[in-house]
Amino acid sequence: MSTAVDFAARLIDPTAIKAAGHSGVIAYVSPPRPGAEWMLAKPVTRHYTDQCRAAGIDVASVWQYGKPGNPSAPSDWTTGYEGGRRMAQDAADRHRAAGGPDKAPIFFAVDEDISLDAWNATAVHFFRGVNSILGVERTGIYGHARVCAWAAEDRVIGVAPGGKFWAWQTRAWSGALIGPEAVLYQRVIDTPSNPGPQIDGTAVDVNDILAPNFGQWAHFTTPTPPPGGPAVLNPPMVEEDQTANSPNSHSRNGTRVRLGVLHTQEGNGTAQSLTDYLKRPSSAVSYHYVIDNERSLGLVPTDRCSWSVLDANPYTVNLCFAGSRASMSRDEWITKYDRAIDMAAWLMVRDARRYGFEPRVIGWDELRGGRDGLTDHAGITHGLGIGTHTDCGPNFPWDVYNDRVQHWARTAAAPTVNAIDAKAAETPWLGARLTDGENTCPDGVGKWAHFEHGYIYWHPATGAHPISDPVFDKFAALGWEAGPLGYPANDHTVLKDPSGADWGVVQGFQGGAVYRRHGQPPFWVHGAIRDHWNRSGFENGPYGWPTSDEQPFDGAAFQDFENGRIYWTPKPTLGVLAAGPIDNPLADAA
Repeated sequence: MSTAVDFAARLIDPTAIKAAGHSGVIAYVSPPRPGAEWMLAKPVTRHYTDQCRAAGIDVASVWQYGKPGNPSAPSDWTTGYEGGRRMAQDAADRHRAAGGPDKAPIFFAVDEDISLDAWNATAVHFFRGVNSILGVERTGIYGHARVCAWAAEDRVIGVAPGGKFWAWQTRAWSGALIGPEAVLYQRVIDTPSNPGPQIDGTAVDVNDILAPNFGQWAHFTTPTPPPGGPAVLNPPMVEEDQTANSPNSHSRNGTRVRLGVLHTQEGNGTAQSLTDYLKRPSSAVSYHYVIDNERSLGLVPTDRCSWSVLDANPYTVNLCFAGSRASMSRDEWITKYDRAIDMAAWLMVRDARRYGFEPRVIGWDELRGGRDGLTDHAGITHGLGIGTHTDCGPNFPWDVYNDRVQHWARTAAAPTVNAIDAKAAETPWLGARLTDGENTCPDGVGKWAHFEHGYIYWHPATGAHPISDPVFDKFAALGWEAGPLGYPANDHTVLKDPSGADWGVVQGFQGGAVYRRHGQPPFWVHGAIRDHWNRSGFENGPYGWPTSDEQPFDGAAFQDFENGRIYWTPKPTLGVLAAGPIDNPLADAA
């Protein structure tokens, strides 16, 4: 059984929590009450929740400010309706500041053995006050078995997937009963007389996880739709982020993502067993997603290349059906992977929206013609001529998959979110906004806004992406989005030198990439010279960083790098000076 821990004394290293065998943290979004300033884990910080998620630890939110018998901060439930409203607003604000999604529930503690009379007279009104701010669907409760049942009966806590409720039951005052409402059960309670287990020197409470969705944030993180486009709702499957655990990936180096690719495992396994294998450096293989008919596991961040399709890795998002084989029949696919096919469609639509390519199944001829869209490994082989794999096989139910893709592509949800505003909210390094609203680009389609340390540009084909001031200098010099660079295709990536120190940045645009080594000016790399440089190992290869833009010469072109020069000619050959002194080219004889 999976377990989550809760603690108040200090923020415990998430890697130590993971090493101790736990998969979740229930984090306090409440401040410490007067006299309990030793509670250094209250409230949880955004830095800490980011560390948790990077370590593969789920996070859920709980509020508990007061304590029984404390004259300056009595038990929260005793403050009634108005106290519930006040605390719910504070909880929502702190939850959001810590990185919690707006749809995730927050548990509110009833940390004592209250009676039904006390519930009916006071506590239920506290929770109705919480409901008035968060809504019933986001309200959870912590308490003994009876108070969880009362809250469910009075409909002041939300219903969780599977028919349970947002009820976190403690063993205290519950006897031997574990109520059917509970998604969490606090089995081990740290007390002075009976200390809980220690992790990294700090005692913790231990909670059994009784439902796949116990209120953890990962289940409520939804993509931001582009302006004018619909949001995407989740299909009924468990999605988990394990992206901190894959060593088999590398930077996209500014390449625009334009294809979503499906794969088979060609072996027996589950999403978790295949993911565990792919976490090994020796496997030398990875995918962005590994799914079966129960779970979807994120293995490689989609902003990085997975090791799936050879030279097509830089511009693809890759998903593998665990336990599947290319030889399976159509009936086997539909029977064994019906929910997984639905989930795969949803993931691919989500990423198509994120990266600005069309969520549409395409054929091999369209791939050869450079069309963006959705395919499988066989499409990469036959459409692009890369590799020899033929999965997902001849019997994959493309009609079923395509139907689900179209469903998720047209599914409308909550009101449209402005993509520039959403990107600004998640990019604090931009600083203060200087533009009042946003401006329209000369093409009449794109939008941009100016900030203290950069800009955000948006276009329906690429989405919204920030451009830092140093990269923007090159963008502007080349004519902004109307020039050969076009619109930014992704956010910038910080590149590391062989020692792991920050080395510089790269940002991809529709017309190539801008590289800037720290302390040096930015340069534009594109076309056949960029392709050759990429294959050589980018900035880590024999040429090093670019030191000039591409220079035209006598019907051809060349570009200088730290350790050499790469030539391009319109002839089938590509002339290369790999290292050593850089000779000046000579014009053809008249």
